[in-house]
Amino acid sequence: MKNNLGKVYLASTSQNDLARRLGCHYSKAVRIFTEAGFEIPAAHWEKKLKLDVHEAVKQDLAEQRLKNELSELKTKNRILKQRTNIHEDVLDAFRDVYMPFEAVAPVPPHVGTGDTEEDAILGQADWHTGEVIDLEVMQGLNSYDPTIMQRRACTVTDTTLSLLFHNHSGTTFKRLFVFNLGDNVSGDLLDDNKITNAIPVFEAMRLVARTQALVLCELAAHLSEVVAIYVPGNHGRRFAKMAWKLPTETADWLVGEMVKDLCSQNKRITVLVPKAWSAKVEVRGHTHSLNHGYSAAKGGYGGIPFYSFQRSDGKKTAIDQRVGELTDYRWYGHIHTGAELPRMGGVGKQFIVPSLMGGNEYALEALDSYDDPGQLLVGAHEEFGATWRYPLVINRHDDVPCRYEAILS
Repeated sequence: MKNNLGKVYLASTSQNDLARRLGCHYSKAVRIFTEAGFEIPAAHWEKKLKLDVHEAVKQDLAEQRLKNELSELKTKNRILKQRTNIHEDVLDAFRDVYMPFEAVAPVPPHVGTGDTEEDAILGQADWHTGEVIDLEVMQGLNSYDPTIMQRRACTVTDTTLSLLFHNHSGTTFKRLFVFNLGDNVSGDLLDDNKITNAIPVFEAMRLVARTQALVLCELAAHLSEVVAIYVPGNHGRRFAKMAWKLPTETADWLVGEMVKDLCSQNKRITVLVPKAWSAKVEVRGHTHSLNHGYSAAKGGYGGIPFYSFQRSDGKKTAIDQRVGELTDYRWYGHIHTGAELPRMGGVGKQFIVPSLMGGNEYALEALDSYDDPGQLLVGAHEEFGATWRYPLVINRHDDVPCRYEAILS
């Protein structure tokens, strides 16, 4: 026993180290060794300390280095957590739960009575699914909720088909492009939205994705090719400020991916969801640029955003020229007001698509502004570019139940 205590005694460097080696309190360790005839404090403790000064410095430096590395790892871990695309995780969960829509049975092709062939472009913008607009607060101008969203979406489908195949019965339409310009849900960044939204943000994403997929399926029954392109807006994001490095961290990117999955069984439908804030697409030989308009609308004069759209167009045109590209048409949403502006280069137009939701309490009271809900349908010709335009009136049947409510209930 004493031999074992001797080994511990000689190996120790201090009273606390002695106690640690025995696994007991230092007072008990002192009593044990004192009763066994060992001198406390040990003579070699001071000598040991003197001999190990340089070793102790090395140990301190190593400890500090480890602390710095640990701090760096914690910082990297925090950044990675912030950058983790939870929308991709949500998309995986969505795929496990929802099956793609079956393709709607196609109707006989619509062949125009004349020789004209065109494509058509349907501009979708600012559906703000989940938001509730109070008719009384709006002084009777507008009301909105998820049910009205579905009814207006149904009106867009029916009006689009009627205009294409009745108003333009002499034209054969090869393709329909659907430009989705973002803000498909309102999200919950704003305090009043958190209080008044009808449904949570992920439920709103699910509802609008299924509604828009159904719209595409019904349109594809009448057209041989439907191409939908999604760009993200500023609502439905995870961060207080716009995360320009993370366009996929928005509800709009996730909604587009959901729509793509839901339409995957329909060979007539192509859904494109670029990991970018803007997209360009060629329609009948003319280039169309798609962007939500959050930045382009900033910095207007006297509360009028059209000045800033013109300034933004000039800057983007300069970038196009620098890389040898040409943009004929720009498409925006965001300001919930329909408009058509000239291009700074004198060629083409800028289309600003009105909101499916329409004006809300913020626009009316904070901005002294209001515009009726709407969307935009435009013809596309290889020689003349954008031809006819139809600002769609979509709130006439807000009180009439539609087929989408039953299908998606």
